[in-house]
Amino acid sequence: MKTKTIFDINSKTISNGFKKAFDCLQSSKLKVSASDGKVYLQISLLWAIVIGIIFPLALIVLVVLTVFSNLTIAIEQDIKQSNNNHKIIELK
Repeated sequence: MKTKTIFDINSKTISNGFKKAFDCLQSSKLKVSASDGKVYLQISLLWAIVIGIIFPLALIVLVVLTVFSNLTIAIEQDIKQSNNNHKIIELK
């Protein structure tokens, strides 16, 4: 039995893909912290990418500082939880 998978590329799928990617970037944050928990930098991941493109030296300095010190780089994402308070009643 053959299964056929069709993926159409049109303006709707492309725009939905960009929208999902942009929403994911907006809800994510770049966090630079020390091992003791002190936070040095916490910015939106979208801004971090823009700064990394405009100022690549800043990206290189951040990576070098992370390698030679006890800094931690983390990407945190806020996940929206839906309020599905559905209750199931089981009848026997």
